[in-house]
Amino acid sequence: MSFSTFIGLFLGIAIVISAMSMGSSILIFVNIPGLMIVLGGTIAATMIRYSFKETLHAIGMSFHILLPSNDIKDKNELVDLTEDLLRLSRKDGFLVLDKQEVNHDFYRHGVRMLVDGYSQDVIKQSLMEENKLFVERATTSAGVFSSIGGAAPAFGMIGTLVGLIQMLSNLSDPSSIGPAMAVAMLTTLYGAMIANLFALPMADKINTWVQEESVRQLMIIEGLMAISEGRNPGMMRELLSPYLENKPSVEEVTA
Repeated sequence: MSFSTFIGLFLGIAIVISAMSMGSSILIFVNIPGLMIVLGGTIAATMIRYSFKETLHAIGMSFHILLPSNDIKDKNELVDLTEDLLRLSRKDGFLVLDKQEVNHDFYRHGVRMLVDGYSQDVIKQSLMEENKLFVERATTSAGVFSSIGGAAPAFGMIGTLVGLIQMLSNLSDPSSIGPAMAVAMLTTLYGAMIANLFALPMADKINTWVQEESVRQLMIIEGLMAISEGRNPGMMRELLSPYLENKPSVEEVTA
């Protein structure tokens, strides 16, 4: 989990809980029927829009993003790895790459194809298709969380309307109007919290992550093509430099 994500979740939850507990018991914010309406309705609406498999994949992707990973994230480190693999393959052939540690699943798959003797065209076509499917699946996963973010406030409002109808149908006891109104408003609170503290930030997180990871994968494909062709390491760095945020200087490329 990135530091900013951890801080955001912690601060958001802490601030809301602290505000709830000031001046009253936090238990007054717990309403089981309201939670049933918001959670049940949101899940139902999401399942109507997306398949069960797509929903599970979105949940799995959210865990993949939030949990720590050993995959290389730094693009400069990927370029350095590519140079090491390139020098080894130029010296001892592709088979030696099988013994090298590659801390990136997509990159490791490409190296395996090189070792197994696949042609350059087959490797590029296969990895480009894999990249395309990755982007499509991640975009769908982001859509699942966007759907949750849209449905939760809507069902919160539905729960509020249900509570208001129940309250207005029993006006014989004026003292119950205040507490009943508070309970009716809780569903709106639940929907807003689910959407703005979890679902919509997660959708944005997935969209940002997939853009960054897709660029890394495209850079890896270019690096694998350079390894396959046995290019000069300096030329390889020049080919990959457009993918880097901080491009190396001419001196660094030719060093």
